[in-house]
Amino acid sequence: MKTKTKLPRLKITVNKALLTALVVLVSLSCQAQEWDFSTWHKVAVKGELTKKLSLSVEQQLRLQENSSAIDEMFTEIGLGYDLPKGFAISGAYRLGWSPDDEGFYNNRHRYNIDLKYDRKIWKLQAKVRARFQHRPSNHLLNDRLEPNDSPAFARIKLSVNYRKLKKWTPGLEFETFIRLDSPIETGVTRFRYRAFLDYDLPKRQELGLFYMLQTDFSGNTPAFVSVVGVSYSYEWKRPKKKKKKKGDK
Repeated sequence: MKTKTKLPRLKITVNKALLTALVVLVSLSCQAQEWDFSTWHKVAVKGELTKKLSLSVEQQLRLQENSSAIDEMFTEIGLGYDLPKGFAISGAYRLGWSPDDEGFYNNRHRYNIDLKYDRKIWKLQAKVRARFQHRPSNHLLNDRLEPNDSPAFARIKLSVNYRKLKKWTPGLEFETFIRLDSPIETGVTRFRYRAFLDYDLPKRQELGLFYMLQTDFSGNTPAFVSVVGVSYSYEWKRPKKKKKKKGDK
């Protein structure tokens, strides 16, 4: 009889130990991660300059630390050129204003070169974008240049949206960042998962709303950021050439 009473007590003790270990592991995993909530705000103007050449200008404000402090504010200007069979190339220059590691705000410069492919499949529109991105250091003429001052990334983004909901366009995106300049952080260091919904307004205007989860494994502690973004864009219409009348010379 004594052995029978000891066995249930032993099971209860083991279960309590396992439950305690599980709670400790969960608490440690939560402490070993960094979470933040950000909001991104964008206003953009874009349109065609010629039949194949396009121009875009956008202004963005990104907030961090639970959307209470400025992470980055920038103006970006880009040019795009359409290639045959759904391909396109583009480039952009960004002048930004963001804090450094010591909390002082400095000007930041960045440029990128993109190769894009766009294809319509059934009621879906699929896009692939390959990007090279580089942020030149403020100390390029200084021998004390460090890798973190001038990061370079290769980025691959896949997106799919549904095209047959009249004025609404829902979609999903996935993007990965590959660090190129640092021997310590070489490889995939960041992922982005995004769900978005765009709404067409009259006169070539558009409103956008998205939610994005960003994971960053470049540091010793994984960092996770939840981002809610809103955007407004206007697309101008390229003026058509006036046809000459028969009587005009």
